[in-house]
Amino acid sequence: MVSTRILFILVLLIIPKSIFSQSLYYNNSISLNSNHFSEFNLPSASFKTVFEFKVDQIMDQFTDSASVKSFEMNAMQNQPIHPQWIKAAIVPVTLITAGTITILVEPQCLLSKYTIQNKVNEIFPDFHSSLDNYLQYTPLGVVFGLKAAGVKSHSDFLNQLAITAKAELLMTVIVRGMKNWIPSERPSGSGMNSMPSGHTAQAFLSATILDMEYRNTSPWISVGGYAVATTTAVYRMANNQHWISDILIGAGIGIFSTNIVYYTHRYRWGKKNNIVILPAVYKNGGGVSFAMIL
Repeated sequence: MVSTRILFILVLLIIPKSIFSQSLYYNNSISLNSNHFSEFNLPSASFKTVFEFKVDQIMDQFTDSASVKSFEMNAMQNQPIHPQWIKAAIVPVTLITAGTITILVEPQCLLSKYTIQNKVNEIFPDFHSSLDNYLQYTPLGVVFGLKAAGVKSHSDFLNQLAITAKAELLMTVIVRGMKNWIPSERPSGSGMNSMPSGHTAQAFLSATILDMEYRNTSPWISVGGYAVATTTAVYRMANNQHWISDILIGAGIGIFSTNIVYYTHRYRWGKKNNIVILPAVYKNGGGVSFAMIL
């Protein structure tokens, strides 16, 4: 009897409230009077056995639950941690490194930007097209087109505007800064602002936004976006406006700018408590005032 009381006290102290409440509900459903015991065909003397069995069952459940949670915590602790900035930088660093290699190797080398450009000119002799001026924005247009059509995406409309504006600003600062500080003659000789390709940076920025927003909807949307961006890059080389180094580094800048913004954006703009709409009364009439906390 003493051991049963001690066990009952331990149950009160250890078992969570939800489990204990459930057990009380179950135990209270069996009255202690002899009439109810007769309905269940249980003798009054067996109450102690029933109670001890129920307590043991609850303790077993609690032990199993604790073991599972302990296993889950250990599994989480053993998982490798990958900082977001590393994920954001892997592909861009690879592209920028590849573009830099085409600059540093000897001009006669197969990987030289001069050798590659000569091959491109042989494949596309006297090529001229303005399609790349429009292709660079196509994936971004698809993003807002799908949002307008109600296709489920990663971000809502307000946050999408904020993300796009920040990515465009970061990409523009990097591209314009490099064009001013790293003079590089275009293959056509039409200017000294070849490095990096702004069209390619814009195209891959647009494609990366499309990928981030709709990769879970369909992988083919992402494939289409990057295919358009790659076509834009090829057109820039076929038009004899950029070297392969400009293309690769520009693509890296576009992807890097977008990834950094997505990994640091806090999604504040879409919260309802950040938007305030109030009636406004003026001298000659009334209206509605709108305020947003940025």
